[in-house]
Amino acid sequence: MKFTLPHSTLLLLTICAPALAGKTPLPIEPIMVTLPAGSFIMGTTDNKNSQPVHTVTLPEFSLGKYEVTVREYRRFVEATGFVAPQECYHQLDSWFIGSTPGSWDNNSLTDNEFQPAICVSWAGAKAYVDWLAQTTGKPYRLPTEAEWEYAAKGAVQTRFYFGNDPKHPSVCQYENTADLSGENALQRTTSSTYVNFVDGFADCVDHATYASVVGMYQPNPYGLHDMLSNVAELMGDCFEDDYQNARSDGKALSSEQCDRRAVRGSSWHWNIWPVTRRGSQPENFAGAAEGFRVALDGQAPKASKTTQQFKKQLAFAQQQEQSRRDQQFAYPMPVTGLTLSQSHGNTVLSWDPSPEKDIAGYRIYRNQSAGSMFALMADNVIDTRFIDANASPNVYEYTVVAVRRNLQSNYSNVVKTPGTVFSIPGRIEAEYAHAITGANSARTSDIDGRFNLTGGNGIAEDAQLKYQVNVSQSGHYRLSYRVAGPRDGKGFTVTLDEKPLGKHAVKGTGGFHQWQTQQGPRIFLSAGQHTLTLHSHDSHWKLNWLALDSE
Repeated sequence: MKFTLPHSTLLLLTICAPALAGKTPLPIEPIMVTLPAGSFIMGTTDNKNSQPVHTVTLPEFSLGKYEVTVREYRRFVEATGFVAPQECYHQLDSWFIGSTPGSWDNNSLTDNEFQPAICVSWAGAKAYVDWLAQTTGKPYRLPTEAEWEYAAKGAVQTRFYFGNDPKHPSVCQYENTADLSGENALQRTTSSTYVNFVDGFADCVDHATYASVVGMYQPNPYGLHDMLSNVAELMGDCFEDDYQNARSDGKALSSEQCDRRAVRGSSWHWNIWPVTRRGSQPENFAGAAEGFRVALDGQAPKASKTTQQFKKQLAFAQQQEQSRRDQQFAYPMPVTGLTLSQSHGNTVLSWDPSPEKDIAGYRIYRNQSAGSMFALMADNVIDTRFIDANASPNVYEYTVVAVRRNLQSNYSNVVKTPGTVFSIPGRIEAEYAHAITGANSARTSDIDGRFNLTGGNGIAEDAQLKYQVNVSQSGHYRLSYRVAGPRDGKGFTVTLDEKPLGKHAVKGTGGFHQWQTQQGPRIFLSAGQHTLTLHSHDSHWKLNWLALDSE
């Protein structure tokens, strides 16, 4: 059957096509797997955007055995002259670096032609499958959300095709997920960490730091590789907030004006997510953690000559990559018995010596506030005792790793300082909280103070910041707070020992680096020691300090 593309797509490809001398490169048709027709329960009651749970019945269809690789995507660009994005969102350097120069064939995280093509955007993936369909006469397309979920479940009853635990030590045999090798590389090269960021990492090693050569891990029961990780995958659907309009036949949801496109699956820098979890992104967003695979109605076609050649080349690349991984050194055992004491204003750490005789030393990690990400504090520590004489009044958490051949073990148990009780009236630095959820410490851009509290989109909507305070005398106090943010927000509620004292507005200051001191209504504080908590009701704001002054 000959497949005809829409006029708009043909026009786009015609405009992009270069005046090439000689023969136009033939496409590498994907290696496909045929999935049987069947019905399944789609969605979950765990998330609002995955409801209502409904039955989907799918006809037989085929799906790419692997995610589309750099080599395959290169054929498309060479044949059409497609102008791909030249900036890519890398999410490194404490995770919030944003878009930096980088394209599908020239970015800091790709060094092999057989890794997935990333930094392409949904528009770039759609243009690829349209070109593939036009040049082969076969209706290649992006998968639908229903097809992806059906295929990713793998016809098993457990949460994942390999079991129920996304952090199980054997998960590195099945998926390229966040693991100890990724944590090592992130700490060494970007001062980033998976600890206290989203859902941590699995205690296993696969020797892949970022996106892997495709097909390096065991396939799921349908014979598909990297379905739950490696890179998140772009779908053909227009993303909707729930399944109210979902089709029972599993066809893609479409719209003439589509604000966001569906994305499914996890990637190399997250732990494995539930198969039912949904994501989305704008059509022009290009990220280093997103790629795609190809779908096709009906049975998989017979492999073309270019496909057979690609299959041999991929097999050789996989052998080379496996040889590299087999030659890597073993990671050290974790440090045990870490304890903390305080003496004369200093924090003293002690731990058990490693039983492994070839350990080169230890590294000390500390965060800037309890619950935030760990950063390297000291390296090349030979002894099993360390004194931190540079601690601030906030609650610090510490952990220690053993090091061998520049590879560090998993982290030891975590210990923390008791923190300081702050006198009221007085000013408190935001990062001095006794406990923090939904925010991280970062160097401040304000005129004073060393750090402020922030996050991916500023302090999170449901963040809680707890402070231990000692009120000198009962009375009314005025709360001042130093904030920055691009827009007016819903503010936060202040509680004293969990008793609400009032809601405080956060007005937009014009940006995340434009700071302003704002005030809320008077609140009454009883004399004595208390826990004062700020309960955030919105995102997109930062906090440098707060102060309570008597009236």
